[in-house]
Amino acid sequence: MRWPWSTSPPPRLDDPQADVLLQDLLSRDASRIHAASSQLARLFSATSLDALAPHAERIEHACNGMQLGGALVSNDVHLKAALRRLRYWRERSGCLCALYPDYLFFNPRRLIEQGHVQLLELGVAEDGWGDRHRVACTSCGLRWDATDREYHYPWWEWTVVAIIETTHGEALLR
Repeated sequence: MRWPWSTSPPPRLDDPQADVLLQDLLSRDASRIHAASSQLARLFSATSLDALAPHAERIEHACNGMQLGGALVSNDVHLKAALRRLRYWRERSGCLCALYPDYLFFNPRRLIEQGHVQLLELGVAEDGWGDRHRVACTSCGLRWDATDREYHYPWWEWTVVAIIETTHGEALLR
């Protein structure tokens, strides 16, 4: 017998990674939600994203009103980034690299190690503060500058490298 106030059990997914993430995101446990949303915000697995994307609204509803904590930055940023990623994926809006500027925690070094971007040049930021990684997305080829920043914790500023075509048909990077 089901009590009228009980909720239905969370759905189970065939993809093991997606299933674990969904169970954590629907758990109503702040630490599990925080860990899962941080992982999902940086997830690139197409099969896991395909499995999770239809559940974006359910996840948002289950997490509504949850206090996820955080000191300098609210841990809500991870959940918001995870939901944005699922909706972006579901709508087939484009390459996932377009989400880099919206989430401060995309570490270019990890993305290089994982093969999502290729390092083109390592230099110093224009303002002289922090390393600048000029990288290219291995999926779509878009070029980015990812600059190391820090204020009590490391974060990265992502900007698209402008490609300007000259009158002679040459491409210049800016």
